[in-house]
Amino acid sequence: MRLPPLALLGVALVGLVASPPSRTFAEPPASTPAADAAAEIKALIAEIDAGLKEKDDTRVTAAVKKAPGLYKSTQDQAVRGPLLKALGGLVKQVKLASARRAALTAIVDTEDGKEGYKALQGAYPKNDVEDAERFNVEIVKAIGALHPDAAIDALVETFRKAEQHDLSAEAVTALGNYHKSKQRERILEDIYKAGKIMIPSQSSSKQASPESRARWGVLGPAIGKALDTLTGDTVGDATEWFKKIGDAKVVKSLFKD
Repeated sequence: MRLPPLALLGVALVGLVASPPSRTFAEPPASTPAADAAAEIKALIAEIDAGLKEKDDTRVTAAVKKAPGLYKSTQDQAVRGPLLKALGGLVKQVKLASARRAALTAIVDTEDGKEGYKALQGAYPKNDVEDAERFNVEIVKAIGALHPDAAIDALVETFRKAEQHDLSAEAVTALGNYHKSKQRERILEDIYKAGKIMIPSQSSSKQASPESRARWGVLGPAIGKALDTLTGDTVGDATEWFKKIGDAKVVKSLFKD
């Protein structure tokens, strides 16, 4: 049966009411991982700054512990840079003992030797100043863990000239970590040249001073261990190492790989 025109119009209207036209809504743009990292790092730096203003060691320490993970969450150095700068500044905060140690650990945990060393350069210890707290030794140890090539000259100089025996020993220990560096042969020669002069005199006509014997007592074992680590060998004793290096026709032959 054919419906009249008015009936057909009614059916059409019912269909429109029952099935309204679909509408498409644009989804809000999702933030990118890079944007998230930048925002989180900015917030973390703000938290560190707030803790510094309040001189709240606990608050700053808690914030700093989040730094390595956030640092590794982005490769954007423009974002990373300010965070490392903040951590490097904290290392110099003598009155915030916990926070400065946490900052030093955080810099090492970034595993970024090149940029990490840049952050620590402002806190690098002086060779003619003794630190009663031995935090200067911790800084050099951290640099050894990062072992950037840019730090080699400073470490050799500290090994040679530091008045504090354990600081000098830590510098040569740090140099031992450069086993994979292209400069390792030069490092070995520098240790050899500086180290053999430090051996106390055994001559009956020229007795070694108590100071030189005390210094060698700290440095001798450190030199032997550093040269073992640097070369992959197991000589151990510094004096034996110096003899072996002196007898070697080719420095490269002293390395196990």
